[in-house]
Amino acid sequence: MKAGIKAYGAYIPKYVVGRAQIAKAWDFPSVPGTKAVASYDEDSLTMAVEAGVDCLRGIDEKSVDGLLFASTTSPYLEKSSSSLIAVALDMREDIITMDFNNSLKAGTSALITAADMIEAGKAKSILVIASDMRNPEPLTMYEYAFGDAAAAFLVSDEDCCIEIVDYTSRSEDLVGPWRRAKDDYIRQSAGKYDELQGYGYNTVAAIKALAEKTGVDMAKIGKACIYGGDVRAPSKIGKQVGIPPKNVCDNLFMTLGDTGTTQVFMTLIAALKRPKDEAILLVGYGDGADAILLQVTDKQKLKELKRSRRAYMIYSAMTEPVPEYTKYLFFRNSLKKDPFKRKTSTITVHRDGNFLMRMHGVKCQVCGTVQYPIWKSCIEPNCQATGQLEEVKLQKRGKIFTFTLDHLEYGDYYETPIPRCVIDLEGGGRILLNMTDCNPKEVTIGMDVEMTFRKIHEGGDFYNYYWKCRPIRERAVSDEEEGAPKRVEAQAPAEEM
Repeated sequence: MKAGIKAYGAYIPKYVVGRAQIAKAWDFPSVPGTKAVASYDEDSLTMAVEAGVDCLRGIDEKSVDGLLFASTTSPYLEKSSSSLIAVALDMREDIITMDFNNSLKAGTSALITAADMIEAGKAKSILVIASDMRNPEPLTMYEYAFGDAAAAFLVSDEDCCIEIVDYTSRSEDLVGPWRRAKDDYIRQSAGKYDELQGYGYNTVAAIKALAEKTGVDMAKIGKACIYGGDVRAPSKIGKQVGIPPKNVCDNLFMTLGDTGTTQVFMTLIAALKRPKDEAILLVGYGDGADAILLQVTDKQKLKELKRSRRAYMIYSAMTEPVPEYTKYLFFRNSLKKDPFKRKTSTITVHRDGNFLMRMHGVKCQVCGTVQYPIWKSCIEPNCQATGQLEEVKLQKRGKIFTFTLDHLEYGDYYETPIPRCVIDLEGGGRILLNMTDCNPKEVTIGMDVEMTFRKIHEGGDFYNYYWKCRPIRERAVSDEEEGAPKRVEAQAPAEEM
């Protein structure tokens, strides 16, 4: 049974920073375009959860047999991030979870692994998520380039709209670019050599090997999604292997930046806005290259996915510019300020994981009251039944019942006030959550909100995650908007990026 892509999802943070803002801050030559930037309470793991939620809309998460997480910026060097993501997505405990790290082609490598596992009969469906939040060194060209985002594919052996036909891979040990455990930023000493002998040589070789293996004519490829560290790199590779220039997809560098392991996934998702029965090339790069041949098998299902997922279209349409460069520095903690820490317990996080991470509550079997968090007795004054509560999954949308503005949250006066909201959830239950990605002045009672998984603090010397609320990031995108112009029209010279 051939594996294929059954569903997709993506996440783009709310904020983008203009490259002109960076240039102005450092008195550098200006470069056009924007890049997506994660907020202060986000990282590659929280963005992965968002992309996974988007991918699994309308799909029972308990039906998925595995989760593969690809990132070069996983929050832990020794601890599985995929297992935590699976818990936040409320997946089963008897699934396989794996982390793919340390290479920009980790996303395509994870996709290949998922397809191989399914075709070998080891699983029926596997969620593959790529997410990166690379930290660029200020006063370097990397600061213009690196953007933050996440994307996900559900790989399955049934109900697929895109078939994974075949693939080829290459491995080569190049010294650069690199980042050691003790390094804050990426290092590179021979950029031109790495570009020619690393990126250029390996991507072309992998594509040619795929053409020879499958017999596909590269001139007939409908869409080519090729990783590139700048806006022109994919076109250069396409030209060398005979792909028509119009069929090489925009790698979104000018709007989102170089999003690392996420880039080729996001490029493919954006390219599927007008699906056709066509062959698609997906190429990842990093210490070698992966070339994957895809074939669209169900255009109608792809159209339905586009309407039901936020993915690139909705999230990119809902971004906002960072008001000033200093706020971007705050998001990145570029001033190396010690993070606010609370006392916390690894035992508590594990013991209470079902309501902390999975966001489960309980429903009274006597009176039907839904409550959060998980208690042993019903809170309804006229009931108060004990031992008759059923654990249930809570909805992640609701309305603000009441709120207050907190000016002391986190011991930090920069990102304040913080709205602290009491929320009545759809389907029952009431919860107290902080609000993020908002203008505090626009918060109102009765406001519709949704839950979002975020990094809370680093108490106990580990990352503590929990849920926050935010204004709903969703709106309809018209057919006209699907063909809307890019955020910027100018293109930076390849030599500058």
